[in-house]
This record gives sequence, structure tokens and C-alpha cells, in this order.
Amino acid sequence: MPMMMERRLPAEYTGWQDHEARFRRLTTPELVAEVQDGSPERRLAALSVIDLGEVAPVTIEDWIRTLPDAEANELAGAIPVQRAHAPCSEDVRWIGVARLGYEARRLPTFLIMLFSSLEALDARACPEGAAEWERIGDWLGDIYDRIVAGGEDEARDDISLFVFENYLTHASIFEAFCGMIVRHEALAREVSANPAQYLAPLDEARQRFALQEAAANGGLPFDTAWKALQRG
Repeated sequence: MPMMMERRLPAEYTGWQDHEARFRRLTTPELVAEVQDGSPERRLAALSVIDLGEVAPVTIEDWIRTLPDAEANELAGAIPVQRAHAPCSEDVRWIGVARLGYEARRLPTFLIMLFSSLEALDARACPEGAAEWERIGDWLGDIYDRIVAGGEDEARDDISLFVFENYLTHASIFEAFCGMIVRHEALAREVSANPAQYLAPLDEARQRFALQEAAANGGLPFDTAWKALQRG
């Protein structure tokens, strides 16, 4: 799983760790009440220990929409991944939650947890895995188009960092990526100018295909980009 960046919290969350030990002894309804009505540092502490599997989906969806960014990040980090003995349907559920969270907030933590949940399906050989990767590949192409259209440069960079640089070896993500190269000249130029950053883990056939698509859609000529890739 890609490493999450260290958070710098606003001053109102100072001391939130002081509540953690005591909050671990609270019931889920008590923790939900803290998130709903507590002060900022108490809300953050409650989110750091809560079992989201015991929280109603409608409540989680409300929190995704309404919590401040620091707390929404903690919520994303609370998404269970590879929980022992959980059915595969649980991982599918958390993929949906993380997808909803990213669509609503554009926080990279949701993106990271989405793909971690996909990896959990693979790790447990869940039969839902292939279909979920395909579905998220389609979604990724759509959300990237919306991000580019909206001029959301930071979100575009997050997708490059947390998805393109880690998951292009998955066929559905590579297919979505190539579609984005065709639709977005800026990405075609970026890939052909920095091919090793994106394509180094791929086999030669896919490397060639991606660079050919980039060259045909505004990137550097194939031979130039291919030589750069060989140099690393």
C-alpha cells in the first residue's frame, strides 16, 4: 500500500491523542455520539478508534459529506482492510465507501484506502475481485476526466502519485490509463517525457503501447520516449 503522508493538524485538534486510551473502552454508539457532538479533538480521537463496520452506512455517508478535512481523513483511515474472517462482501462495501468519499472530498486518503481494499480482495482470492477492478478502472477514467475538466490540479497529481505509479500493472487500470492518454494531451506529454516514472514496472508490450498512444495524442515521438525509458 502506498505510504500515507504525515498530517499537519489544525490547532483545534491539539491533544486528541490524550483521549485515545479511554475512548477504546467506549461502545460504538458512544463513539458515534462523540463524533456527532464532541469537540474537535474528541471527534478526531473517536474516529481513530471506532469500528466502522459497526456504524450505519447512512451515518458514514453523512460524515463523509460534513466532517472537516482532518476528521474525514481519519474516517478514511478507519476503513477496515483485510480484516480477519470478514467475508469478501465487506471489502466490496469498503471499496464503495472509499469511492464515495473520494468523489465527495478529493482527499487522497480515500483513494489509498479504495485501492487497499481492492488489494484485499486479491489477497483473499475473492471471486468479486476481477469485476471490482474492472468497475474501478471505468470509474477512474470518469473521475479523472471530471478532475481535469474542473482544473483540480492537486487531485490530478494525487491520482498520478497514488494510482498511476502503483497500479498500472493491473490490466483494468492500465486500460483506463491509456484511455486517459488518448483524451488528455497533457497526460500524453507527461508520460512520454517521464516514461520511467509510469511505465518501468510494465512489460515491454504495454510500455510500447502506452508510448505509441502518447505519441499519437500530443506526446513526444515514440522513438524519443522509448530511448528515454531505456535509459531509465
